[in-house]
Amino acid sequence: MEILTRGKARAYTSVRLVGGETPEILSIDEVFGRADQEGLDVILVSDQSNPPVLRIADFKKLEYEKNKAKKANKTVAGQLKEVQFKVNISDHDLETKVKAIKRFVEQMDKVKISVRLKGREREQPQRAWELLDRVVAAVPEARASKVDGPIAIAILEPKSQKSK
Repeated sequence: MEILTRGKARAYTSVRLVGGETPEILSIDEVFGRADQEGLDVILVSDQSNPPVLRIADFKKLEYEKNKAKKANKTVAGQLKEVQFKVNISDHDLETKVKAIKRFVEQMDKVKISVRLKGREREQPQRAWELLDRVVAAVPEARASKVDGPIAIAILEPKSQKSK
């Protein structure tokens, strides 16, 4: 659908006007006269038919409703949230981040947990995996899958698949 201007409309002599009780075949000047009288736009619905199909409506309102319908049809999947830890995290900070992870899991979001190692911390990668195990154990509402690699990473997914 697009707005039809008087310049583009010169190619048409008679058109089919839809949107009222019954479709009517009118001249293009009559259609623009009605649109001006009502303060609305002339919208080209289909130029492939004979005669072309037009509609008188507020174009911005139609676009808004069309976009609103598109958004309503989309299913909202859980997002991927990321929470980063350092190996030397204090107990209180760990509790705070675990609470945030639990909240994300309750909202049906996936959570990526990563433990960063810096400098000499890299000499003891098992500490990162131990911290990751502590965090995973603290969130029993989620399934965990660990990713092997140089950085300790786990992805938590909600166990129950409730809709948002």
